[in-house]
Amino acid sequence: MLQIVNFFWQLCLLRQSPEGLPSSRFSTGAIFIAYLGIALGVVALTRPDQPLLTVTGTITIGISLQAGVTLLLLQFKGYSHRFNATWSALLGTNAIMLLVLLPFNFIILNSESESILMFADSATWVCLGWWLAIAGYIYHKSMEVSILQGSVIAFLIEFIGVIIAFNLFPR
Repeated sequence: MLQIVNFFWQLCLLRQSPEGLPSSRFSTGAIFIAYLGIALGVVALTRPDQPLLTVTGTITIGISLQAGVTLLLLQFKGYSHRFNATWSALLGTNAIMLLVLLPFNFIILNSESESILMFADSATWVCLGWWLAIAGYIYHKSMEVSILQGSVIAFLIEFIGVIIAFNLFPR
């Protein structure tokens, strides 16, 4: 288990490639279940006031959109056989990023100090940029687009997911 976590950490540092992951449905399913547990846990801790339907709906929208766009792009480029490894890489690195963001989210939710809040907010933006670089790198390695194009794809997926979630689950 520690080896898998280390692999995803190395992928977050752009030192590994998604092709190093097994391309089986079982491994993708296991990574999906781990991601789902981490995502539900992080959202439950950072947004305890939101109903379970809103939390699960928001996560479902993000996962579905990411999987759908990734599959369509891989099919378009002729690399549909890379879907399991690519999506596993995206889920695993996203789970790592959620765990990295957790302390900053706690600071944003619980701190009164303006300077600490500004630090946590800045760190959150840095993590967003880091996530876009990771996802861009994964798309670059998986479907032979530039890292910048992959990052733009990842940004659009996130942006559209947020728009859909806000429209379906207004706050």
